[in-house]
Amino acid sequence: MATASNLTGTLRRSLLIKVISKPAPSKEDVNTVIELTASKVVESLQAQSMTLYLVEGGEIAFKHIYYSPTLWGADKDKELQFKETTRKLLALKLPAGTGNVGKVIQTGEPLFFSGRGADAATLKKMDVGFEVNSMLTVPLKTNIVIGAIQVLNKEPSAGTGGSFTPKDLSVLMEVAEYSSTLIQRMLDPKFQLTPEDTAKFISKFTELPLVTKIEDIDVDEKLVEITGDAIIRRECIFPYKKTGANSCSVLMTNPLDYAKREAFSQATEMSIDDVKVIPASLLDALLKRAFGEKAGAAKAGEPAAEVDIDEVKDLIAGAYTEGGGTGEVKAADLESEDSAPIIQLTNRIIEDAYVSGASDIHIEPMEKDLVVRYRVDGVCAEKMRLPKQVAFALVARLKIMCNLDISERRLPQDGRIVFKKYTKKNIDIDLRVATGPMNHGEKVVMRILDKAKSTLPLPMLGFSDENLAKYRECVRQPYGMILHCGPTGSGKSMTLYAALAEINTPDVNIQTAEDPIEYTLPGLNQMQMNKQIGLTFERALRCYLRMDPDIILVGEIRDKETAQIACEAALTGHLLVSTLHTNDAPSTVSRMGEMGIEPFNISAALVCVCAQRLLRRVCKNCKVKYVPDGREAEIIMKALDLKEAPEIYKAAPGGCHVCSGNGYKGRVGIHELMVNCEEIVEAINKEVEVADLKRVCMKNGMKTMHQDSMLKVKMGLTTMEDALSNVPADMIAVDGGTEAAEPKAKKGHGH
Repeated sequence: MATASNLTGTLRRSLLIKVISKPAPSKEDVNTVIELTASKVVESLQAQSMTLYLVEGGEIAFKHIYYSPTLWGADKDKELQFKETTRKLLALKLPAGTGNVGKVIQTGEPLFFSGRGADAATLKKMDVGFEVNSMLTVPLKTNIVIGAIQVLNKEPSAGTGGSFTPKDLSVLMEVAEYSSTLIQRMLDPKFQLTPEDTAKFISKFTELPLVTKIEDIDVDEKLVEITGDAIIRRECIFPYKKTGANSCSVLMTNPLDYAKREAFSQATEMSIDDVKVIPASLLDALLKRAFGEKAGAAKAGEPAAEVDIDEVKDLIAGAYTEGGGTGEVKAADLESEDSAPIIQLTNRIIEDAYVSGASDIHIEPMEKDLVVRYRVDGVCAEKMRLPKQVAFALVARLKIMCNLDISERRLPQDGRIVFKKYTKKNIDIDLRVATGPMNHGEKVVMRILDKAKSTLPLPMLGFSDENLAKYRECVRQPYGMILHCGPTGSGKSMTLYAALAEINTPDVNIQTAEDPIEYTLPGLNQMQMNKQIGLTFERALRCYLRMDPDIILVGEIRDKETAQIACEAALTGHLLVSTLHTNDAPSTVSRMGEMGIEPFNISAALVCVCAQRLLRRVCKNCKVKYVPDGREAEIIMKALDLKEAPEIYKAAPGGCHVCSGNGYKGRVGIHELMVNCEEIVEAINKEVEVADLKRVCMKNGMKTMHQDSMLKVKMGLTTMEDALSNVPADMIAVDGGTEAAEPKAKKGHGH
C-alpha cells in the first residue's frame, strides 16, 4: 500500500518545489502542476481512472483525464473509444452542482463510495463506460473550493477487489490540499502563500522536519557568530549545531537549493550533515536575535557586507536634518569618498538596481537634491532623493571605482567598473560609466552589463516567423555587410551576439571590435577599444583585415574612416556586422552616403539592414482583453490588412504583484528587415529619396517597424499605447500607393 511519505519521486518533488519557490508562477505552470498531481494520484492509489476538475466561470471544467490500459486490455476498438471519450470530456463544461463532483464542490466535503451495501447500488448507476466498484471524490479547497479530484476503481493487481480504503482517502486529501494551494496561487494573483505555508509544503515534499518556533531549536551562538551574518543572509542557511570538527546541522528555507548548500560549505569550510526546514520569517527572527536589529552593519571604516539601501539613505538624510551631526554619523563624514556610509550607499545603489532588473542608473545633481533614477524595461523611474551635499563624495567614489581622474570635473569622462572587486555578493556585473558636467554638478550614468547573462537564442528576441527566416538566411551569407540600427538600448548588440552565437563554429574565424565588450562568447576573438592609446574601431578593423577573418563584428560605425574600411571588408570576401544610429532601415543608406560612401559601394556591400526597437511586454498575469474601436481599430486593420479589428490587450490599471503595479513586465523586440535585392540596388544607385526607397522595400516584402509592432499587439505581447508611443504609424501606404499628407522626406533626412 502506498503511503503519503512515498507519494512522489525526487524529480516530481523537485519540480513542485521549483513551482512553489517561484516568486510569481504563471498560468502556464497550472498544467504542469495538474499533470504532476494526476501522475502522483494514479501512481500512489493504483487507480484505474482519475479526473481532475476546476471551477471556471461558475461551471465545472474537465482539466485532466486518465484511463488505465487495464480497462481495454487487447481490445483496440475499446481503446479508441476511451481516447474519443477523453477528447470530448476535455472540451465539455458541466453546470455547477452536477452529480457527485458538483456536490463535493458545493459542500467542500469528500465522498467515499466503497462499493459495498448501499454504495454498490449508487455506483451501478454511474455511466462512465465501465463497471465502477469504488469511488473517491475530494475537493480542491483553500479559502474557497476551486475544483475536485475523482478516482474510480483500484487496479485489479492491487488485490483489494477494486475497492479503495479509508487510508487511500487520507492520501488523496493530502495531495488535494497542497495541489489546490499551488493551483490557486497561479490562477489568482491576489492569493498569496504565507512563508509558514510555503515551509509546511516544502517540509512535506522533502520529508524533512519543520521548525516553526524559535524555542524549538537550541542554537549554538558561537557557531553562528563564527559563520557571520553576511554568509547566513546571502545563502539563507542558518547553522545551529556542530556535529563534528568540520560539519554542522542547519536550518534552510529551501533545502533543495544545492547551489546555496555548496556555496555555504565553500565559504565556511563545513559540510552540512542534516537540514531542517524553516519559514523565511523565522530566519529573519533568528538573525535579529543573533546580530541585533541592524544585522550586518559594519565596523566604522569598512563597507558593510549586507545593509539595506533604505537604512543607508535614512542614515545619510538624518545627518543633514536640523541639528544634524549629533547622531551616529556626522555630516562632515559624508563628504569624503572613502567614508563607510558613502561606500555602502554606492554598493547598495548598484546592487539594488541589478536586483530590480534595471539597465541603467542615473545619478543626477539638482538644485536642492541628488536624484537617483533607474531605467527598468525602458522607462526611467525615480528611486530616491539624497541631500545635495553628498553628490561630490558619491561621484568621486564612482570615479575611484573606474580609475577616473577625480580632480577633473569640467570635462566628460568614460570608464568601466568591474563590480566583483567591490562586493562580497555573487553579482558578476560590469558597469559602463559616463560622467558629464551639468549646471548643478556632475551627472553619472551607468549601463549595467550582466556578464552572467548569456545571449538569448534568435527565436527569443521577438522576430516574426517571416523576419526570422529571412534574417537567418542573411547571417549565413559568405560576405557582405549586415547593419543593425536603432537608438541606444534598443537591443542591437544582443541581436548581433545572438546571430553570431548561431553561426559560431570551429571552422569560422570571428573577430570583434567592441567598446565595451558587453557579453563574452566562447569561440569569439574579442577586442576592447581604448581611445586613450589610440585603439579605435578604424585601427582594429585595419588590424583584423590582416588576421584572416571570416566574420568581423564592429561595435559601431561612427565616422567616415570606419565606414570606408567596413565597406571595403564587406566587398572583399568578409561578412561584416555592425550597428548604426538611424531611425529606420531605409534611412541607413542615406546615413552611409552622408559619411562619404559611394552609393554603388553601399548597394554592392549591403546584405540587409535590420532596424529595431524594444517595446514593453504587457503583464501576462493581469492584462485586459478588449476589441479596439475608432482610430485604434483603423490603425491596426490598415497596418495588418485586416477586414475587422482583432481582440487585443491593454495593461491593467494599477497592475498586479507580478509586474509590481506597472502593468508591464519585460520587453519584446520589433524589427524592420530590409533585405537587399535587384530593385533596392537600383534605387540606391539612383540615390532616390528615403521615402521612395522605403516604398521600394515595402513592395519587395519588407514589413515596417509599425507593421511589426501592430503584429506584436495582435499577438497580445504588447499594447497599442506602447506600440504607438515608440513607433508612429507609417506615412507610406502599405500597398505601395501614395504617401500620407506629410511632406516628402528630403534626401539624407530619413535618419
